[in-house]
Amino acid sequence: MIKNRIVYTSMAILLLLFGVMVAVLPNLGIETKNTEYSYETLVFNKSKVTTVDIEIPQEDWEDMLENAADEELKQANITINGKTIENVAIRTKGNLSLRSVVNSDSDRYSLKVDFDYYDDNQSLYGLKKLNLNNNYSDSTLMREYISYELMEKMGLPTPAHSYMYVTVNGEERGLYLGVEAVDETFLANNYSSNDGFLFKPDGTGSDLKYISDNIADYTGIGLKTNEDNVENSKLTEMLDAINNGGDIEKYIDVDEMLRYFAVNTALVNLDSYQGNMKHNYYLYENNGVFSIIPWDYNMSFGGFGAGGGGMGGGNPNQMRGNANNELPAEGQTEENADTPAMKQPQEGQPNGEQPQGGQPNGEQLQGGQSNGEQPQSGQPNGEQPQGGQPNGEQPQGGQPNGEQSQDGQSNDEQTQDGQPNANRNKGNFDMGGGMSSNLMADSAINFSITTPVSGTTLEERPLLNALLSNETYRAKYESYLEQLATTYLTEDYIQSITNNLAMLLTSYEEADPTKFYTTEEFLEGVAGDNSLPEFAKQRSASILKQLSGELVVETSATAQDNRGMPNGDTNNEANGNEMQMPDDFDPSQLPADFDPSQMPEGGMGNEQGGGDKGGPMQRPDGNGGPNQGNGQATQEATIDKSTVLTATATFSFLVAALLFVFRFNRRGR
Repeated sequence: MIKNRIVYTSMAILLLLFGVMVAVLPNLGIETKNTEYSYETLVFNKSKVTTVDIEIPQEDWEDMLENAADEELKQANITINGKTIENVAIRTKGNLSLRSVVNSDSDRYSLKVDFDYYDDNQSLYGLKKLNLNNNYSDSTLMREYISYELMEKMGLPTPAHSYMYVTVNGEERGLYLGVEAVDETFLANNYSSNDGFLFKPDGTGSDLKYISDNIADYTGIGLKTNEDNVENSKLTEMLDAINNGGDIEKYIDVDEMLRYFAVNTALVNLDSYQGNMKHNYYLYENNGVFSIIPWDYNMSFGGFGAGGGGMGGGNPNQMRGNANNELPAEGQTEENADTPAMKQPQEGQPNGEQPQGGQPNGEQLQGGQSNGEQPQSGQPNGEQPQGGQPNGEQPQGGQPNGEQSQDGQSNDEQTQDGQPNANRNKGNFDMGGGMSSNLMADSAINFSITTPVSGTTLEERPLLNALLSNETYRAKYESYLEQLATTYLTEDYIQSITNNLAMLLTSYEEADPTKFYTTEEFLEGVAGDNSLPEFAKQRSASILKQLSGELVVETSATAQDNRGMPNGDTNNEANGNEMQMPDDFDPSQLPADFDPSQMPEGGMGNEQGGGDKGGPMQRPDGNGGPNQGNGQATQEATIDKSTVLTATATFSFLVAALLFVFRFNRRGR
């Protein structure tokens, strides 16, 4: 009897502990070690628009806007969904996008927030750095978001991302895309280790050609972490293998890279390794094996021009960098220029780029111009003009940069009722023009999947060439393309995403006081003949025809026409968030063929208990901006991995104990 009492008492205690663990602990808000990176759900909540309130001395903010190209850090406080972090660093960011905004009438700059700049131990739920991208050159506001969603669906480590509405000192700045920085935090969260070598190639060596076994010769390889141990990196051995026929599986995650290039090719993302600029990607070396990390997709969906033409149909060599990249300084490539003090120009060189042999970036252009960075006849940014037009952008109607608007307004800034950008001529915006009729250009829709490069050759891109030259690897790459074309890059799937985003974003986009494009232009991307779903429909059909051999696309570095740059599962069935329309949402703003039946059950909407922050747009006076309430956003209770594992282990122990008691009682009889 005594033994039975002991057993039953122990069982009762264990049952009580199990009940407490499952029912009580998840609701106490206790952070365990595995909630270290809870920013993925608490900051980047895809079911709502996160509110970002920046408080900064007004004189510092005005100086930042007036001297945006300096990218000087300023001290500020920031409140995100009601949680305030003090003493953070903030600065403007960008490369070509930054210069373009500087030279326009707009001051809508992308921003970088550094939570731990002044305090190494400070973070926002584990997040150390946040990028606020201004959706430069994308009237749909969706290209980058959808691209990251597809990367996630194909199993690639992808920066966290969601939409954010930004205010500065109580003044609305508008709708931005928040994107997690690729740094030590990202690496630890996605690779369980940040002890390896993170590279952000941009410059000499970013094409991944073998130069020598001396890593110092790869001046543009952009080592971001573990610099003191660079001699232990296997980079040069990896480059030797992919260039000279070595065992590439020893050095690269082949399957991951095949998935990456399949998505990049399907999305016709050419402001990348596959294009003339050979940048906008990360390499992470972990235990001698290299992985690839996607980055910067505001020019996907053919936005960079499938002929390598880049912006405005000009030679992409005449541009240095692109939206959302960092300005190089004093011989530093972008990835080495994180310290704003390093970002001053050198002896009159535009953007502080160090020339090689007298030529900026050492890249020789047609006509003897190097990389378009050497000023000529006083052209802004030192970019080689085309037809006498600054920045190499072909004007329409004879106006420089296509910027001269009706009634003599420059930069296409003609307004209606004092609202900026209200009459922007579609496809004629100097910052890239975003969505234009060229979205459906044949050069993008039928971009080659067998030779998926633009403005260059496969031989000039040895990593991709090494993969596609192997029949086994190519077959797997083609299987991933087929998966994309039949599952994710389909009209229905992309339509579900754009519908969700239209429901979520339209009222914010309407209220955005600094937006580059009109609401009409934004909604064109949602549905219709010139929309992202239509692109997906035609592009996926082309991919399948190319895979079957029905369509053969002839490509070469010079034969492709020099098209100008048009200037997830986010249906959230999985995360169970319920769609809610903003109170002031105007259905008449949606396209005529917008189909609510495409909306999945659940959809994207405001969290219950979301409070004033981050829910659907609230306009108390009927025409104002988002409700600026100061309430703390309520977070839904979540159960972290440690709780699940502990509960599972306890439950298993209880089952074992019950079996033991059962057998013990049987023996007692």
